Amino acid sequence: MRFEPTEIARLYGRSRVGVVVHKDLKAVYVNDAYAKMVGRRDVKDFMASPDMRQYIPPSFHYEAVKLVDTYQHSSGFHGWKKVYNLRVDGSPVWMEISDETVEWQDSSAVLTTAQMIDNGTTAMQVDHMLGRSFIGVMVHRNMTALYVNEAFARLMGAENASEFMANPNVLRFVPKRYQERATKHVAAILSGEIHGERHRVEDILDDGTSVWRDLTDERILWHDGKPAILTTAHDVREEVEMHDALVRAKAGLEEAVTEVIRMVPSAVAMLDNKLDVIHYNHEFSRLFGTNGNPEDASPSFEIAALRDCYAHLKENGHGHATIDEMDTPSGRLADVRMNMMEGGGVMISATDITDHKRKEEFLDTLASTDPLTRTLNRRGFESAVSRLREIRHLKDKSWVFGLIVLDLDFFKQTNDTYGHAIGDRVLEKVAEVLRQALRDDDLVVRLGGEEFAVLLPSATVAVTKRIAERLASLIRDVEVPVDKDGSTVAKVTASFGVTVGGEGRKKSIELAEAMRVADRAMYAAKQAGRNQIKFKMMDSEGAKPLSSRSS
Repeated sequence: MRFEPTEIARLYGRSRVGVVVHKDLKAVYVNDAYAKMVGRRDVKDFMASPDMRQYIPPSFHYEAVKLVDTYQHSSGFHGWKKVYNLRVDGSPVWMEISDETVEWQDSSAVLTTAQMIDNGTTAMQVDHMLGRSFIGVMVHRNMTALYVNEAFARLMGAENASEFMANPNVLRFVPKRYQERATKHVAAILSGEIHGERHRVEDILDDGTSVWRDLTDERILWHDGKPAILTTAHDVREEVEMHDALVRAKAGLEEAVTEVIRMVPSAVAMLDNKLDVIHYNHEFSRLFGTNGNPEDASPSFEIAALRDCYAHLKENGHGHATIDEMDTPSGRLADVRMNMMEGGGVMISATDITDHKRKEEFLDTLASTDPLTRTLNRRGFESAVSRLREIRHLKDKSWVFGLIVLDLDFFKQTNDTYGHAIGDRVLEKVAEVLRQALRDDDLVVRLGGEEFAVLLPSATVAVTKRIAERLASLIRDVEVPVDKDGSTVAKVTASFGVTVGGEGRKKSIELAEAMRVADRAMYAAKQAGRNQIKFKMMDSEGAKPLSSRSS
């Protein structure tokens, strides 16, 4: 198909669908919608720097160049796919794109159309955060892999993730004597009966060799809405081999043992029977050294916690112990393992898990936060409410709360008139207004679409009504510029449903019950003409208007 610049500008220039025509990943045409998707102000701003590789995650540059070269030397439509790009500010933007080879002026080019999707899928999110991690990552269900990153694939003997997924059965790596136990363990995590914990396993690869891994299992919801297990894996073959070597070692092998310790990537040290460090590697010095320089020829160590653990080992007659998430003198978190040695002394190995914990915290934030408005989502809201209730009970105080449910009026008209990008900006602005107007311990949640809820811990009926009035007034003042000069703005109002709940004098009203009451009150406000507030109690016959305004 042949296109001229004027023709494609006529077809797609004002489209809300993003369109870019490119050769060798250099844009030759872009419309305003695509420019804004990737964080540019407009077409002119985009074309000032037309190299599209700046929007592609670095790990995918080689793949993207090869794919575009293939498209430019072929013809026709190349299908749809979901991808994520990076905006100018580095934040991810989730897209569904299609590619088509077209004739452009005197040669072939690739025409790409793009539509933004809401936060991608769980698979895209996991790959965005962990796909290039040196830590092995697998998502599986019933011992069948749903996703692996490159590090996990290589750990299990495959050349890459694609080769591994050609045979996603992970039960084949488990020695037969342990397969039944492993299957039951995975089923218990999936059902929520137990929580996954860090453990060490030996797997048998397809070529008959073995690999030792330290695993952490966590139950998550996959993009199909069903539970799955997110497994992170560290390769500890060298640590295991070193430990076996040390068990067999005699005094005459001390020099060889020292060299093995030095080469191991984990933090490793040997303590004598007086609990003085006699052998250590660079990583141990980095984690437990006190003079700030792991290269120092004679470092000093802060190992009081390790000595305390050793004392418990001897007292209880155990030969080994594990300390999870130890705070080390370096300020890093480490998982520590301690093993008694024959003839006295102890072997220490430690794995720096600081970055891993940060990734876990990021995943938790991602799972509990609405990506557009940065408010809580339903899951995060329920978790936060549960914590607040526990805190109140620990302080021997009753759990009471005010609840406000609000829904933006005629929001579909805003989207239809100004486009979804302006609609999203309105939602962001409303969420910002709600957060800034409330106290630190008040909770703001996006229930879905243009509907929000606000929970006010310890608020009375009067306080809840007053805050609802204030929020309604602030939302009426929201203005989102539609054009560059700000001469046209999008405005919005909201309908409010208000109630209170908790452990009152007469009876307890749970959050779920209060949500239903507030929701009915909000719909009553809608039916009464919008842009107003209705208050309703659990046992009231109908919603009483707090105030009446025309929409």
